[in-house]
Amino acid sequence: MLTVSNLSVQFGKRILFDEVNTTFTQGNCYGIIGANGAGKSTFMKIIAGEMDPTSGRVILEPGKRMSVLNQNHNLFDEHTVLETVLMGNKVLHA
Repeated sequence: MLTVSNLSVQFGKRILFDEVNTTFTQGNCYGIIGANGAGKSTFMKIIAGEMDPTSGRVILEPGKRMSVLNQNHNLFDEHTVLETVLMGNKVLHA
């Protein structure tokens, strides 16, 4: 469904992660864990298309769509759960 292929991120001489390969498949639930500064938020920004990797690519299966909500959950306090979920998809929330 979503494939990460040879994904690398480097800030100057600092390599955050190098040649990450994984596939997220339908029907599974995934968690991204790691120490502070390990690159979890950066990885999610790349998957969401908010940031470009140094190298590699993210491939979303044709015909599939992905929705992403901002990490700041307080932005959604004034909205219902349904409104909040729809905000994660620009096409549905237009």
